[in-house]
Amino acid sequence: MPDSKRVLQVLLWLWGGLLAATEEVHAQQYTIQGQVLDIVNDEPVPFANIYFNKGEAGTQTDFDGYYTLKLYNLPDSIIVSSLGYLSVAKQLSRNAKQTVNFKLERSSYNLQEVVVVAGENPAHILHRKVVKNKQNNSIESLESYRYESYNKLEIDFYDFEKLKDRKVMKPFQFVFDAVDSTSEETPFLPAFLSETLSDIYFRKTPKQQREVIKANRMSGINNESVTQLTSSMYQEVDIYDNWVDLLGKDFVSPISDQALNYYKMYLIDSAMIDGYWCYKLNFIPKNKGSFTFLGDMWIADSTYAVKKIDMQVADHVNINFVDRSSVSQEFEEVTPGTWMINKDKIVVKFKVTENAVGMIGRKTTTHRDILVNDPSIDTIFIDKSDIVVSENVTVDSDTFWEAHRHEELSNSERGIYEMVDSVKRTKAFKTWWEIIEIVYSGYKDVGPVEFGPYGSLISINRVELVRTSVGIRTNDKFSERFRLGAYVAYGIRDKRIKYGFDGMVFLIKKPRLLLGGYYRHDLDLKASDETEFDQDNLLANLVRRQRVPLKLNFMDQWRVYLEKEWPIGVSIRMGFSNDRYAPQFPYYFVPGPDDEYKEGEVRTDFVNTSVDFRLRFAFREKFIEGTFNRVSLGTDFPTLIFKYQYGLQGVLDGGFTYHKFEVYFDHTVPINPIGEFNYLLKFGKVIGRLPTQLLEVHPGNETYFDNNIAFNLMN
Repeated sequence: MPDSKRVLQVLLWLWGGLLAATEEVHAQQYTIQGQVLDIVNDEPVPFANIYFNKGEAGTQTDFDGYYTLKLYNLPDSIIVSSLGYLSVAKQLSRNAKQTVNFKLERSSYNLQEVVVVAGENPAHILHRKVVKNKQNNSIESLESYRYESYNKLEIDFYDFEKLKDRKVMKPFQFVFDAVDSTSEETPFLPAFLSETLSDIYFRKTPKQQREVIKANRMSGINNESVTQLTSSMYQEVDIYDNWVDLLGKDFVSPISDQALNYYKMYLIDSAMIDGYWCYKLNFIPKNKGSFTFLGDMWIADSTYAVKKIDMQVADHVNINFVDRSSVSQEFEEVTPGTWMINKDKIVVKFKVTENAVGMIGRKTTTHRDILVNDPSIDTIFIDKSDIVVSENVTVDSDTFWEAHRHEELSNSERGIYEMVDSVKRTKAFKTWWEIIEIVYSGYKDVGPVEFGPYGSLISINRVELVRTSVGIRTNDKFSERFRLGAYVAYGIRDKRIKYGFDGMVFLIKKPRLLLGGYYRHDLDLKASDETEFDQDNLLANLVRRQRVPLKLNFMDQWRVYLEKEWPIGVSIRMGFSNDRYAPQFPYYFVPGPDDEYKEGEVRTDFVNTSVDFRLRFAFREKFIEGTFNRVSLGTDFPTLIFKYQYGLQGVLDGGFTYHKFEVYFDHTVPINPIGEFNYLLKFGKVIGRLPTQLLEVHPGNETYFDNNIAFNLMN
């Protein structure tokens, strides 16, 4: 019996073990995976802690922010935390496989107090080594480099739900189907996407940089000027500079020579990244009185170069209409000890008011096929142009972009092209677009010509009382080489018909060589400087504080000019003009013995015939180019203008011989951390005896707004 009892016990034990094993085999296994991203810039948060509130083992995200967990006991919720971010918890479902993504928000001042018992803060030691090696690690140490750049610009709208039920949006209800709700925190509506493929060249001696735009694709826009504007945004942020230019403000770089005066630094982690052992530095602002960032950066051991940096504008920094902004950059070693950026991402969230629709701009730039210190690069700079747009630059082929873009588009980005094309086909969009174009340009296109400007249809002045005007000009559908225009106007009070015509022709498009001219038989009310409205613009009457009699002249004037430009920033304009003045206010002058008119005769009208010359130099000035007109984006260097005018007495009734010289010097100099200093110097000399209208009349400000090239307090 004892033996049989022992056998029974063994059998029962085996049976229980089998039951337990069977139960273990059939136990439910759960798989949880996902990615942890920064809420502002969608960049991965590496080495974030993933854990549960009840005892289950957790894990960490990898360098790309991904994690995977497998467990048998499923908790109610999962938590993620990372130094410098606010912790986030999410409920779990009962599904066997589930994806749980997180977006973390940075916390400006959530680090606990650190007490250093002995020695110096190791973060400060590491930072000083980074600063010491900046010159070696920066691309400024290279003699030359070249690479292919892929630039992607996306614009999205958020907080847009309030528009969905508005009457004006009814024709566009299908647009809201494109909403990207992958972000549970902030769903957004993709609206615009631009892709640009360029070759970038740089040499140190003589210093010059050049971009050759090879291909461009835009959702809904096919315009060379916009192509140049978006493509020239590559690598605007250089963290190796002491001051980082972002959103028109100069921020203290986290690796500035003086960064430890502005930031608290913490050494918080280390890891192997792309074969480099790296240390993670967290930085937060020391005070709220300066333009600073908060974020973290990975520093490569031995070379002390920045491997990766993620930072956002600190919460206390107040920039008009900017809700948030962030910068993320990754670097690679291109030669031993020299590092170059290979990915750059800038995200800016704009919002005018709390209740308004917000806009998110995302600019991503990646570099490929980097080649450094190539002697053959000098042949590229035979042509001095900074930006060159290749012929047939607009490429809409999906096959081309699938083969050449550096990274795949997201699902929302892929849908932008199709969505914008659908919007453009709607009748409502065509109507609104015409209205917007008229408001912006002032002209209405009708085939190869356009009518306008509509802002000058009706205006008011003391001579004509009410003035009506209408104009017509050719557009690029007529010709991209030349443009012709004309207008006619009528004054209610003086009952006179005024008219004029003008024309311009490009002899060479790039660099510009153009011939132009005009004739006007009209009342001259124009402002003395280019910052004010045109003379018959309706808005001009609303913002001018006073009416200057000196500007009330009826004139017959004609002018021809030739303008030549060189890529280095030099342009020359030469002109010939003949102006007949008939003042419309009490005015007279007495000719002298050397004038064309009879000496001592009291005169009210006169004629001025002259030739003029203008030299302008603005090094590396950038423009937004249209077919005929362009707008300057300015330059970081001084702008110098020299003008000379010579009076031709006796030519076409010209009454005076004179010399007029003028030198104009304008420059803006950053004075960090205070701000910037703008100075404008203007010198001139008139040699000769002239009526008041031909002398230098120092400008007062006639508007209600600040005018930086006028004397604002001069009445």
